[in-house]
Amino acid sequence: MQLQHFIKEKLEKNEFKAALANEELVFFTFLFGAKILEVPKLREEGSSKIPLQCARVIRMVRDGYFGFKDYFQSLCDTVDGGKDFYLLGYDFESYLEAQAAVDKAFADPNKWTQMSILSTAGSGIFSSDRTIQDYAEKTWGIEPCSFPSDG
Repeated sequence: MQLQHFIKEKLEKNEFKAALANEELVFFTFLFGAKILEVPKLREEGSSKIPLQCARVIRMVRDGYFGFKDYFQSLCDTVDGGKDFYLLGYDFESYLEAQAAVDKAFADPNKWTQMSILSTAGSGIFSSDRTIQDYAEKTWGIEPCSFPSDG
């Protein structure tokens, strides 16, 4: 039960950047972005300024560089308009830092292989369905939507 409490606490604080060996959980991650407890305040404050690199990416999405120009219009308007519900602008710089750490780790094949194996072995405790549902409910405050079947 102590391990479950430890994991729950770390997940709630978005501090699950752990490399615990032996009988404890072994888990390597590249985390970025606001901590879960910061999200409500950040949303309330809003942001009228996003990092230049993020603004450039939003402009590329808005211009249709990646396709689906119309599909992402409302998202781009939200981020540009200071009502960045998903905190894309806020998280962007730490995302770039995390991606640089991924690139550095990947450049060392032995390290990457070790991290991959240990991460996979340590991730059995998590379920993607549960994780996604948890984020949707607790972090983003959204409910699942129905998806029409092909039949």
